[in-house]
Amino acid sequence: MVLVEDRDTTLILRGKALVLEGNAYVFGCRVKMVENNSFFPLYLEEGKVLVEGEFIPVKGSTIPESWIDLSKKLDDFGKIFLIGKTDSGKSSLATWLVNSIEGKVCVIDADVGQSDIAHPGAMGFGIADKVPFMRDIAMLDGFFAGTISPSGKESKCLRGFFSICKKSEKHSKFRIVDTTGWVSGKKARDYKLAKIDIFSPDLVVFVGEYDWCLYEENVDCEVVKVESFVPKRRNRESRMRIRNSIYKAWFDNAVEFEVDYSRVKTSLFRGREIYEDFLSIFGDVVFAEVGKDFLNVCVEKAEISAEGLKAVKEVFGVEEVNVFEEEWFNSLICGIYSNNRYICPGKVVSVDFSNKKFIIEARECPENVTVELGDFRIVNGREEFVRIP
Repeated sequence: MVLVEDRDTTLILRGKALVLEGNAYVFGCRVKMVENNSFFPLYLEEGKVLVEGEFIPVKGSTIPESWIDLSKKLDDFGKIFLIGKTDSGKSSLATWLVNSIEGKVCVIDADVGQSDIAHPGAMGFGIADKVPFMRDIAMLDGFFAGTISPSGKESKCLRGFFSICKKSEKHSKFRIVDTTGWVSGKKARDYKLAKIDIFSPDLVVFVGEYDWCLYEENVDCEVVKVESFVPKRRNRESRMRIRNSIYKAWFDNAVEFEVDYSRVKTSLFRGREIYEDFLSIFGDVVFAEVGKDFLNVCVEKAEISAEGLKAVKEVFGVEEVNVFEEEWFNSLICGIYSNNRYICPGKVVSVDFSNKKFIIEARECPENVTVELGDFRIVNGREEFVRIP
């Protein structure tokens, strides 16, 4: 460990620090001991700090002036909505604003890709007073989106955002929304503007350099632009490592439990089991069923063709054909609910096709459990996207 004694200095640090004397702050939150695997700014007002890890000393505070100016106006706004590109500093700004407001603040983390309050693949909200990082805000409730990108899943993500906005209303007069970095293009813009319509903020904050004019034309509230601030920008691999560390934390001390198919939100096992030789065009069939508007075919190794899908749609008169491998369920990320409250993520261990049961791994097995299946699984530390019923 290295002893640092200084004043009016920021340590851009990755590692941990123990404040021996004086005052030190992370995004406006006074700390005595702090640790993070990503770079963060530790502002030493004056004193002594023991540091372990990589750090670079910078004279003065690194908090942008525009952030400080914004924090002085917060009494005028109860609902704040943040927009910015990936790695623009939205989460850091949200943390700074939380620490600038007197009293408790409700933070809605709607970033399904890098969620700190919930986890990748979900949205969550919690109540904070003073915190060094958003990850320190405990999740009160959330919504399992089952995807780490809203693109192509806008309807489900917007439904989830509406749900958590509604649930969060009673918890604090101050609410801050952090969003994904998906801002470029018409689909992204429509998605963000739909969120703004749902939340109906008093203030929209644009973070970082971007041509925001097409957003501003469609925002009917006060708008502020602030500088971007990121201690060190993260590449795709580093973001993957961060997501893996979040998954690992959520699955510490996880337990396995069995769930009947009736508790799982899926069309699987909702149809009439069938045995048709020609379904082998998709591979060696493990299980097949047909419902009023769907056909589910589980095979050992999927061989999917557009012609084959079209043919079975016509034969069975269904709109949806799901062809999937049994293996795709292994380590599939799912969401655990109880009494309409989101509890935690889970992983599918296996599916018992004979008895129509799912084996799930999660930190909790609550009463009245409901399981929602996601669109990706974790294989060798990486997300693998799959299509299951």
